[in-house]
Amino acid sequence: MVNTKTKVAIGEGGWVTNLQDFVVHDGPGLRVLVFFKGCPLRCSWCQNPESLAPLPEIEFYSSLCLGCLRCAEVCPIPGAIIEDKEQRIDRSKCISCMACVDACLGTALRRVGEWMSVEQVQQKIVRYKPFFDHSDRGGVTLSGGGPTFQPEFTLRLLNSCREIGIHTVMETCGYTNYETLKGITQNVDLLIYDIKHMDEASHIAGTGVSNRLILKNLRRLCKEADTDIVVHIPLIPGFNDDDDNIRKTAEFVCLLKKIKHVDLLPFNELPSGEYKALGLDWEYAETRRQSPERLARLQEIVQSYGLDANIGGLW
Repeated sequence: MVNTKTKVAIGEGGWVTNLQDFVVHDGPGLRVLVFFKGCPLRCSWCQNPESLAPLPEIEFYSSLCLGCLRCAEVCPIPGAIIEDKEQRIDRSKCISCMACVDACLGTALRRVGEWMSVEQVQQKIVRYKPFFDHSDRGGVTLSGGGPTFQPEFTLRLLNSCREIGIHTVMETCGYTNYETLKGITQNVDLLIYDIKHMDEASHIAGTGVSNRLILKNLRRLCKEADTDIVVHIPLIPGFNDDDDNIRKTAEFVCLLKKIKHVDLLPFNELPSGEYKALGLDWEYAETRRQSPERLARLQEIVQSYGLDANIGGLW
């Protein structure tokens, strides 16, 4: 029987968007992904736009709207609920009080973002431990958003998982204070580190921040941390999936010596619905996934530097 006791008190927690179970990527074996809310980057292609903001938001799904306008009846802000069935919320006025969400009969209005204690998250995770134990190092992967955006919550959750023998993985963009990153890395079994672009100007244009701190942090981790590290490259058409950038990325990773494995992540077209639900425009809405031939070419480039390279994050 699994011991679910933890030293962490109820109430010590953080903001989570959701838990996704029975995942076979983002780490070895069968996994549960915990998506954290809040991210220090603003990638123009972000695959999880609901994780960007640090606090709860409201999603609206027009196909589920019954047109009853109960939301307008309970909303305390004049003009925040509008009659346009495709939009329903004036985001410039909404204060995310969630009154409309509670009143919605058709579940068209949904809250995204929940405060969860470490114990609450652990109770959901521990049910899957038998599956973890019978897969190749299965376990929990912390993703987002950015787990380092909530460092105390991240550390407590990692430690609670390790206390009961659950393999842990954290995905990070690396844009944080080095001591914070190193402290978390030392308490995780595997670190997945994103490299989005090697050129600083391009990185700023695509993510809103410089890549200097990100690359510097990775260099230091490779010298000072014992934790296994894998690199993820999200392949964004027209941004970073050209031969030259992939060569420069592979060369950088190769020179670090510690890292042997790179995952090339094909562009994901699915987030369009999530952007619409949040009332956001997505500049990549018409963009399509790279062809198999193009992906094979990029994989070949990475492998030419003596690195293992997978397509799609499957282990």
